[in-house]
Parts: sequence; structure tokens; C-alpha cells
Amino acid sequence: MANSTSQDDAGPEYYPIHIARSDGKGYTNLDYNALNLKEDQDIQQLERWEVILAGHLQNQLAPKEDKKQYKLAAFPKGYELRCAIRKDGGRDYYTYGHPAGPKASYRTPGDFVLHILWLASDSTDYSQCSCDLCFRMVEANKQKQAINPSVDPSTTANAPVQPVTNTTAPPRPGPEPQPKPQPQSQAQAQPQSLPLTQPQAQAQPQPQTQPQPQTRPQPQTRSQALSQSQSQPQPVQGAPPPGTTGLSNIFRVGEVVWYKHTAWRLGLILATNSKTNTFGGDDTQYRFILAPLGHAMLNQQNVTKEAQDMRPFLTFSVPNVAIDELQDKAFTEVDWQAFATRYSEGLDADQRAMRLQMVGLEASKMAARHINDSFSTFDKMAEAPTADRLFLIQTYAGVYFGAEMVRVGDLIRVTGPSHTDASSAADSQPDATTVMHVDEIQVATAAIGAVNPLPNLQFKGHLYRTIRSTLPFPPGVVPAETLGAAFVEEVGIRNQIEHDKKWKWGWTLVQQDAVRMVADVQGRFYVTHKLMSIIDPDAFQESMKSGVVGSAQSYLNNRSHSGRGVFIDRKPSRGATLGSAVRSPFTAPEGMLEN
Repeated sequence: MANSTSQDDAGPEYYPIHIARSDGKGYTNLDYNALNLKEDQDIQQLERWEVILAGHLQNQLAPKEDKKQYKLAAFPKGYELRCAIRKDGGRDYYTYGHPAGPKASYRTPGDFVLHILWLASDSTDYSQCSCDLCFRMVEANKQKQAINPSVDPSTTANAPVQPVTNTTAPPRPGPEPQPKPQPQSQAQAQPQSLPLTQPQAQAQPQPQTQPQPQTRPQPQTRSQALSQSQSQPQPVQGAPPPGTTGLSNIFRVGEVVWYKHTAWRLGLILATNSKTNTFGGDDTQYRFILAPLGHAMLNQQNVTKEAQDMRPFLTFSVPNVAIDELQDKAFTEVDWQAFATRYSEGLDADQRAMRLQMVGLEASKMAARHINDSFSTFDKMAEAPTADRLFLIQTYAGVYFGAEMVRVGDLIRVTGPSHTDASSAADSQPDATTVMHVDEIQVATAAIGAVNPLPNLQFKGHLYRTIRSTLPFPPGVVPAETLGAAFVEEVGIRNQIEHDKKWKWGWTLVQQDAVRMVADVQGRFYVTHKLMSIIDPDAFQESMKSGVVGSAQSYLNNRSHSGRGVFIDRKPSRGATLGSAVRSPFTAPEGMLEN
């Protein structure tokens, strides 16, 4: 296997972590290709996984006094990173070796680290592992045991428990560099030795690069984190736009989100209720009424949740479908009533209930992907043909784009400009997220009889990136006050976090009047303190103490990561997009006109 040989040293910049226990099976004849260690991209991806995995271990297990950086010396024995080469020449990477079988794989380091945390614990019970593969394996064993009581549903690891240890390595030469914002090391606390903890079980979704939500602190800790950012300008002046609780708040009516319900589940925000019967304030001032995703026939009841028990959809990856019959099918292609009947027939009441729960879980995954690949518009502002009359251009105030609601005036994460367009991009942080201030949302529909009559959704606006600089700012930096509330809040919290006051944060213009199509839009941009105070308040507090601004957007997936890769035709409304995925009919917020 390409990465099965242990490394004696993780490199001069990192201290190695050796995983002393493994349940990896070392399968042969696996899917896709073994890594080619003469291929630069394969080497870079292997190192990326090793650094991110070690970073997660730091965030979860590290004592706060150690400031070293770590990297896995090698994958646990029997696990292998492999490369899938797409038709367009791009490369995707998956990790194999899990006891669930040779087809089972982890798609991201964030998926795999849940299992590594379990390997680092003293548990030998797979039901106590939070990773999706273990969850599915345990559930499958329970079903076998229900059918044949002689089958033992519990499974134990193959190797005796050994502690995770790190080896001594020479210190890095030279002065300590200014830390870069990295999702795997935002807490800025690195381990001298990693104490063993036992991760919680049954975390269903698959996070990309953030520490796991099961280990978040209690509400008083979150409140402390929020209180440190109360000096930031508030965007709400009067009633917020329909469906929102504030222009820079996280959650909006009609959006798909994750919510905690024993494990993490997918749901749709139907409505919001203010705790104080007034509008304004951040997401913690509201309760959210959610419709569980799945299928209407399952009659899943609505639930009420608070912000700390919710996550934006793009925080986690949607797990793969676990039932073979549903593989490679779209949500709308399945006769769910017939499938549920067939899948649960011949079983007693308890077994049938378990099977229907599995149907609901799989339906929620497929519905989420269907919604992620769809869009519907609202509040039309203008309509006119192009000069050559080949296209009809419709302009809207907002769009339900995949799982999210995007409005004119929002910030969205987009692909950066080409080198020739990036007149001042060199002045911004090298890993800064490129954001568009949305000035126009357009749908271009080709004339009847055109070769491609499908409507094209596009976003227009200026592109910006954050910049850290001493005063005076270099050319191209635009005063945040002239751009909008979210711009002001973002640089405000960055300047508050920054301990070295000779440095200031601002926004630099990198391209004017840019146009981004569907494939170029990665998702909404969330203001750092509001996002981190919900998904990782511990890391946010540590950032405030250390004075190091972390990359909050690195905790999010891109929109394309959670769909089927097939763009579905425009839908007439959000309710039409949802279809039978929820029990409760969706009603557009008061004051919003879908068209």
C-alpha cells in the first residue's frame, strides 16, 4: 500500500503522532488507485490528511500549554488513502480499511478523525465510535441480531488498547512564525502528550475540518464567548427582511440545517420565534421550528430547537446512502411508499419500526442532495430581453439556492478571480476567502427553441478579501462602513481579536462587477464571531485569548460537496423544491413573493 510504511519523522515543521492501535483490515483489490508517491498531488493530499487529522487530535485532546504543531507519522495500520481520477482529470481521495468492508470509505479527514479518536480511547465497543461507518456497521449488526438472535451485534477491536504517543523531535529552527489561520489548529493549544478521552457515540453527519460538536461546552461558556463580541455593530435597523432574523445572522426560514436530536439530523426551518417578542439580536435570541427531512408518509413531527443545537447545512457532509437499492437514485426517482412497504414487510412491530427509521434517515440524505441541487427565486425586480433577444433576463431580490437563502446585499463565498483580474489580490491574506457582495441575482432563460433552454442562475457584484496590514492601508482597501453591516462586523471582530494593535484588518477590492455562475458559488459567508460562537465556541474563546484570527470559513464545505453533481431545473417555489421531503407544507415568509 502506498502509505502503509511508518515514518520515523513527520518533517522539520511538525512533531509526529503515532496511532498505536488499529482495526484496519488492509484489504486488497480496493477501488480506485493506490497513491503514486512520485505524483506531487498525491503526496500533497497525503500530507494534508495527516496534518488535518493531527490537528483534530490537538483540538480534542491537547493540553493548552503546548504550542507545538503535529502530524500523523502514518495512517493507522491497515488503512490506506487512495485516489479516484475523474473524467476531467481531477482527483478525489478516499480512505479505506474500515472493518465494515472493502467498499466502506471515508471521504474527508473530518470523517476519518472520528474513528481515530475512538482508536485513541480505551473503548473496544464500536457503538461508542462517532464515525458514520461504525454507526452503519453497528445498525446492520443489530438488524442481523433481530432476525437471528444468535448473532452478536457488538464488535470489538482487533488490537489491544495502547495509548497514542508522540515521539521527541528536534525543535523547529528559527523564530516562532506568526501563526496562519488553519482550521486544524485554531485553538492554538498543542499537546506535549495526548491524554485519552472517549468520544461520544452516534454522531451521524460527517464534519469537514472542525472539532466535533458532541464535545461543545455548556451554554454558559457559549454566553461568555458571545459577550466578548457584543461591542460589534448590529445590522438590524427596524424589521429584518422576510425570513431572516438579521442580515448577518446564521439561520433563515426555508433553509436546510443540521440539528441535534440524539444524533445530528437534517431539517428545514419552517419559522422562527423571538424569545423576547421583539426582532433584533443574534440567533441565540430565537427559537426555530424545524420540519425533519425524510418523507411526508413517515409523519415525522416538527421540533423546536435553539441555535446552539443547530448547524448550517454546509458544516457537515451528507453521508452516503447505506441501502444498496437506493444507490445512484435521486430522491424523486424513488416510490417511497412502495419501498418502505417492501423494506419492512414480514417483520414484527419493533423490527418494522427500526426499518422505517432507516428509510427516513436515507430519505433525508437523498432529499438534502436534491434540495442542494435546486433553486427557486422570490421578489422579482425586473425583466427584459437581451439586445439580441436570445435571452430573457429576470432580476430578483433573493433566491433559495440549494440549502440556503441568498439575498441582494448578502456576502457569498465564491471562486477567486483569475490572476489577470486580481489587481490587488496580492495584498490580501494568501488563504483569505474570496467573497462577493451580491448586487444582482439574475436568471437568464434562452429563447424557445434554443439548444440549451435551461435557465442559468448567476450572481453579480464586486469581489473582496480580508487584509491584515499596518496603517496606512495599501491601495485597494475599501472602508467597511461603505460596504455594509456584515463587512463592518467581520473586520470589527478581527480587530478586537488582534492583540498586536499595530495591525489592522480591512477589506480589499479584488475585482469589480464580477459574475459568478452556479458552479462558482460555494455558499453563504458567515461573520466569524456569529459562526464560531455556534459551531465551536471553545475555539472562538481561545482565539480571543491568543489574539490569532482563525479562518472560520474553513469549517464549512462548499455547496458542490453535498449534491449529486446534477443541476436540477429551476423550481417555481421553495415548497415545490421540497416536495414530499417534509410532512408540514412550507409557507413563504410574510412579505416574500415567490415567482
